[in-house]
Amino acid sequence: VPFEPGSMFKVVTLSAALETTNMRPDTLVATGNGELHLPGRVIHESHHGLGTITMQEVLEKSSNIGAILIGMKVGSQNEYDYARRFGFGQKSGLPLPAESSGLLRPLSRWGTTSLASVSMGQEVSVTSVQLARACSVIANGGMLVKPKLVLERNGKREPDEAPARILKPETAITMRAMMEGVVLRGTARIHGRLAGYTSAGKTGTAQIFDTATHHYTHSYNASFMGFAPVMNPALVIV
Repeated sequence: VPFEPGSMFKVVTLSAALETTNMRPDTLVATGNGELHLPGRVIHESHHGLGTITMQEVLEKSSNIGAILIGMKVGSQNEYDYARRFGFGQKSGLPLPAESSGLLRPLSRWGTTSLASVSMGQEVSVTSVQLARACSVIANGGMLVKPKLVLERNGKREPDEAPARILKPETAITMRAMMEGVVLRGTARIHGRLAGYTSAGKTGTAQIFDTATHHYTHSYNASFMGFAPVMNPALVIV
């Protein structure tokens, strides 16, 4: 069942920023006092705000305001294009019944604050397979790999489809280091560490949207996507 990814989607936003803006992990982002006023809505985070932090810390602390400000530099077109590059809004192609493509609305249907919402993982819905595929882009050095079931026919495995490059190698390496920071110092430092192995990832805490009332509830989906080891990834987990 598709669900809103919340802060895990910041990996897409920050990857796009590394490739389409002059922002780097140490670029400062003025997130202010924990309130961001948008047309018709106010975004809140932490009681006193995070102040001016680096882009690295935006990911580590999972700042929604920081992600929105970065997304505004990326722009709607680039945000949408990179979300499509990562495979969102389309089926993965697994030979399973009723696979969902999730939801990534075309730009023509984005509202005034949709860029802000998508930048922090709202107004988009995803499947666990899509998240695993997106996370594997960082693990694979910028290559999008089609997921597959390991099937054998006549004693032989089905051949792999050629992966597609969607990020520059240096972007993927930078994102690997930034996502390791989430585990070492950020929101995954308690549960994301592995005994004997390095790991990297991104947490998500997404408000559940009530389709009947068309409002966000006070219930949440908590999630994590990550990979290990950091320098030579072998596993991706959602």
